[in-house]
Amino acid sequence: MKKNWMFLIIALLLVAGVGGKVYMDNKEERKEAEKIEAERASVEALKNTFADIKSVEFEKSSYNVMTGYYNMNVKMTNIKGEYVQFSFMFALSHPDEIDGWGVKDKKNVQKEGQTIGQVKVIFTNGNEEEI
Repeated sequence: MKKNWMFLIIALLLVAGVGGKVYMDNKEERKEAEKIEAERASVEALKNTFADIKSVEFEKSSYNVMTGYYNMNVKMTNIKGEYVQFSFMFALSHPDEIDGWGVKDKKNVQKEGQTIGQVKVIFTNGNEEEI
């Protein structure tokens, strides 16, 4: 009788352990998917802020729970092949605008305006897409 209880307890602990692992894995996948969606939406905002963008490569992005903003580091290349690396903040609650971006030495690359055509995007997970 005691053996049966011991097997039952061990089985319950194993099920709880596996279930916890699956839950944590799914949570990480959801966080990654949300980050990629924020990167995708921020490219639309970049296209509405800067003219002549050819490509955007995300070097790093992180989410701040307290502010609700993503901090994104990108390498943005224009149609002339010139590039600039800079960071900006983006919130999914304000999908049409980027915040807190700085102008680097290459003002001719960060030319304010609007990009109409497709932009090649390389996300932090390595996936590529035309937006």
